[in-house]
Amino acid sequence: MLKLRIPAAILAILAALATLTACGDDTARPLLIGSSSSPAMRAAAAVYAVSLTRAGIPATTDGAPTGSDAQLLGDAGTGRVDLFPAFTGDLLTQLSSTPEAMGGEDLLTEVARALPQGVSIGDPTGASNRPQLLIAAGLRDRHDVATLDDCGRLPAGLPLVVTGDPGPQTLAAFAGCRPGPVETVADPRAVIARVSTGQALGVLPALDTAGAGDLGDVQALKATGAPRAQDLVPVYRSAALSKSGLKQLGRIAGELTTGDLAKLAARVRAGEDPRIVAADWLSGAGD
Repeated sequence: MLKLRIPAAILAILAALATLTACGDDTARPLLIGSSSSPAMRAAAAVYAVSLTRAGIPATTDGAPTGSDAQLLGDAGTGRVDLFPAFTGDLLTQLSSTPEAMGGEDLLTEVARALPQGVSIGDPTGASNRPQLLIAAGLRDRHDVATLDDCGRLPAGLPLVVTGDPGPQTLAAFAGCRPGPVETVADPRAVIARVSTGQALGVLPALDTAGAGDLGDVQALKATGAPRAQDLVPVYRSAALSKSGLKQLGRIAGELTTGDLAKLAARVRAGEDPRIVAADWLSGAGD
């Protein structure tokens, strides 16, 4: 039988090609789940990573990029990150110079159209960080204010209490309430205390409201338009996730609430490992 002798140089080239092929295979490494540095987003990223891994789709936050939505979108475009959590309103204002949609399917559609090629968003979770107008129940009832659309019935000039700069767009969303000067206090609990007197209104993101503990008689007014919705969604490389991966993300979307994410963020802020926090929540959610 004739035996072919393959030169050693050719064998070396073939071995190198095999190594390169293995290194270039996306399935050879876990999905990289990035996030911003905020406790809430670190917790959300860990929830996605642990949940996918439990479903047999290896994923990790270890070694994944940390940065702004703009940085993470760039990383997704180059393959440096496979998925990261983001809020829909922030995404839209980042992606569009003339954002229009305020919420619902319109907002999701506008975000999806503005995303770079090869990048998609998954189903929104029940976790929101939309700015909310807070009011004491007595003040609300006295002036028959049921939703944000009714807040023009309130006395003009009530101070608007915040914890930081809410931004002109958020302030514009509450302009119909005819508020007075903006007052800045140290933390969400101080906002709640000031609003509970019935002598001021407050503005807090939904996560801060949910994490503030007992609100007493302070309530958030429901809004149907502005301010723009801020629903948590997974942003992912379209080629990185299989149907089973998308199905698992859908399960998280059906379980995670604003209250849940606020509690997870509080634990991460206190120094706990986001992966342990995420695993605890997933076990409690029945995963």
